[in-house]
Parts: sequence; structure tokens; C-alpha cells
Amino acid sequence: MCFNLYLTVLMKINSVSKVIRSYVAIGDSLSEGLGDFAFTERRVHSGWTDRLATLLAREAALKGHEFRYANVAIRGAKISAIVGHQLDRALLLKPDLVTVMAGQNDLFSKAEDLPKLEALLREGIQKLLDAGCQVILANTINPIHLMVFRPLARLATVMTEMIERVARDLDVPLHDIHRIKSLAHVSYWAEDMVHFAGPGHIKVANEAAEILQLSYRLSELDDCEIAKPSRGFFGTSRWIVVHVIPFAWRRIRGVSSGDGLEHKLPDLTPFVGLAFDMELSHEFLPANYGREDYAKAS
Repeated sequence: MCFNLYLTVLMKINSVSKVIRSYVAIGDSLSEGLGDFAFTERRVHSGWTDRLATLLAREAALKGHEFRYANVAIRGAKISAIVGHQLDRALLLKPDLVTVMAGQNDLFSKAEDLPKLEALLREGIQKLLDAGCQVILANTINPIHLMVFRPLARLATVMTEMIERVARDLDVPLHDIHRIKSLAHVSYWAEDMVHFAGPGHIKVANEAAEILQLSYRLSELDDCEIAKPSRGFFGTSRWIVVHVIPFAWRRIRGVSSGDGLEHKLPDLTPFVGLAFDMELSHEFLPANYGREDYAKAS
């Protein structure tokens, strides 16, 4: 029994220490990168997945390898699409690593549909594993950063528990976004309040880098250094007009913000990323290091 346990641990260590030369991100708008600092000017080099790709590219370069990256995540995508045509595309590309982030757009699914969604997700992850891909599976956000979103927290917890069952049963590393404390702070969210802001994308990328035991981390800002979105009367009114009403209108019409949108990086492409500030992992201090209390949710 001890020997078998040793072999299991050794296999896990080897799986995360192997040089990753190619990476495909599949998922929804959070993996596409919406909300990041310069996303409206450039889709590529935006988002936690692109930032993780930058760290992976640095890791590969340190060991003398070229790194290639594809991102087929699309805003508005549900589990069926993510483990459907997105996952099929990933299988065709045969990458070393695939990150899967799904479930945010399925929170309003009927309770009787959840077993089907779980089966779809489980089948999709198994396909990636059978193809020899290393997989990181992310759970859902925990929408407690705004009071108005908090009734959705129960739905997010149910979805997260389902995703975590799949990760546990298939022995896949879990990217625990649901429990990242900083994301309870409104400053880690973009103006629309449903996508990570730049600091949020950086935090999520660093958590993924920790799972992979990479040599570098992206430098993080402390809460006091991050611009807080306006949540006063005028700021909230603008948020309702610019973001909430268009979202509600899309739901009424049954359309998605990602309908007809092309993947930003549909093929594995040589990728080095931008010159983000990086720190060696053994010297890295996360945001608010040394503080025991995080700012409370708005």
C-alpha cells in the first residue's frame, strides 16, 4: 500500500514537472480574457489564460524549448459548447496542457439538467486524458463581490461542487477559483462586475502557475494600489444601462454575446507573451502579503 502511494505521488510530481511545450485554453469569457486591462484594444495577451501562457513560455524557454499556445474560449459559452466543439478543437491540436473553465453560463440550469451537464463534463475531461493531455479543471467564481449577486452564490456553489466531483473522480488538478479570497473584493472585477479586472486575471493566472509549480509568478498589486470601480449612484446607474440591460435583453432574445465571434487564437501559435513583470516563485509575495484581513465585499 505504501509503495502504491509512493508511485501515485511520484506520477503526480512527474506530471507537473514535465516541460509544457503547448497549451490550449477552452472555456467562456473569463478564459477569453474579457475585463483585462487592455482587452478592448487587443484580445490576445489579455486574460488569465494568456498570462499563464506567458509564464509557460518563460518556463519552456528556460529549458530550451519553443512554446505554442491556442485559445478557443468564447464569451457566453456553456458547458455543452466548451466540451463540445471547443474540446474537439483542442483534441485536434494535441497540446501538452488544456485548461477547462466552464459552468458560469450554466448557473441558471434546471436542477434536473445538472446530471446531464456533469456527464458531459466528465466525458469531455476523460477524452482529454485519454489523448494524453495534462488537464487543469477550474471551478466557478463565487459571486459575492456585490450584494445584488449574492443570491447567485448558492447556484455557484452547486455548480462548483459538481465540477469538483468530476475533478476528484478523474484525479485532475482543480483550479480553485471559487475560494480565491481576493475575488470577494470589488476591485478585482471589471466595470461590468462579471469579468475579472486586470488584477483578478493576474491572481487567477498565478494560482494556476502554483498548481503547475512554475518558476515564475506575475507581480501582483496590493488592494490599496488597485483602482476601485465607481459604485455610487452615477456609477451604478451607468452599470445598469451599459451592462445589465443589454445582458437582460440578450437573455430575452436567447442570444449570446459570443454568437458569430471567431476564436482569438484558433491554432497553436508560437507565443512568448508580453513583458509582464515577473518574480521568481521562491521570491514571490502575493498581494496583501502579511495582512490577515481582506477588504470586505461591496
